[in-house]
Amino acid sequence: MSFVEVRDYALWVDHIHGNEPLQERITAMEPGARIELEVDGFRSMWEKLPVRGQRHGIKAAGEAHRIWHSLRDERRGGIASVKICR
Repeated sequence: MSFVEVRDYALWVDHIHGNEPLQERITAMEPGARIELEVDGFRSMWEKLPVRGQRHGIKAAGEAHRIWHSLRDERRGGIASVKICR
């Protein structure tokens, strides 16, 4: 099982554990590209952020934005499951 640390407004590649293919896929994406993930049992779309130094990340789009920010507020420093849907 793979999981992500819930620590910020974005889901950062270096916070993903146990899923190297997902880390590589996000790293290879162009800014603005989208990926469908299941995070903490909720299926949603995520959008690649511009690369910040060596950091690659994605932000929640649509309804996922509200859910991710709720998770962040409730579980800051905790973990959530994560997997690729497509």
